[in-house]
Amino acid sequence: MSTVDPTIARRERAERRPSNVRVVVTLILLLVGGLAAGYGWGGFGTMMATQPEEPPVLILVAIPLGMMLAIGASIAWAALVMKRGDLGIMYGNAAVLLGAGAGVILVSAESGPAFVTTIGYGLIALAVVCLMLGIAAAGARARRENADEAAMRTGTQVTAVVTDKGYTMFRESDRIFTTVTFGFTDLQGTQRWVQRPMLITAADPIQDGQQTRLWFDPANPGNDKAIVVELAHRSPLRARTRRAGAQR
Repeated sequence: MSTVDPTIARRERAERRPSNVRVVVTLILLLVGGLAAGYGWGGFGTMMATQPEEPPVLILVAIPLGMMLAIGASIAWAALVMKRGDLGIMYGNAAVLLGAGAGVILVSAESGPAFVTTIGYGLIALAVVCLMLGIAAAGARARRENADEAAMRTGTQVTAVVTDKGYTMFRESDRIFTTVTFGFTDLQGTQRWVQRPMLITAADPIQDGQQTRLWFDPANPGNDKAIVVELAHRSPLRARTRRAGAQR
């Protein structure tokens, strides 16, 4: 028996924003996993190129442990990204590549062949590229967020209806990434439809016929970029730095 509605509690857990500590810990695990894997593969490559023989136990252990840690942490990072729109997959990729590059350089810098060390620096260069792509994507999300907030302040508000929720049922996962179709009528009485990608959870499903608020530009109601749907705007995939528009 519980004094709290289990449906509400489950929904709150699903919508809870992952803490910054959890984000940092996951990034560290990605970095360490990449470091171990890079150290193992770099050491193996160095030995094969210089003196082919039985690799040390440390190298043999570092490869599988590092790869398992990197894969597990990557899955955890993807789950964080689905719940926090201010993050991005590229940040996780950058952490793994940075660790792998550092591991390769660490094990081959002194006596390893030049091409192995070069691979290490190449991995670090790829990490920088991923980081830059992540920063660029974050900037694009912030600009989109600002545009949505402006549209909600200056646009016309109407009621939109879910005409196609985009899925049938939840199966193995309690989350579904799908495209939801919303229908609304503009000020001239024209019926219009707009689609938005959404992450839907079993704790907070979307139903056909469900109503939500929608803002559009009255001077150009067909401008999809100026249309904001409240349900999609509240999605964890969106980077929400301000909630003013959604709370009106």
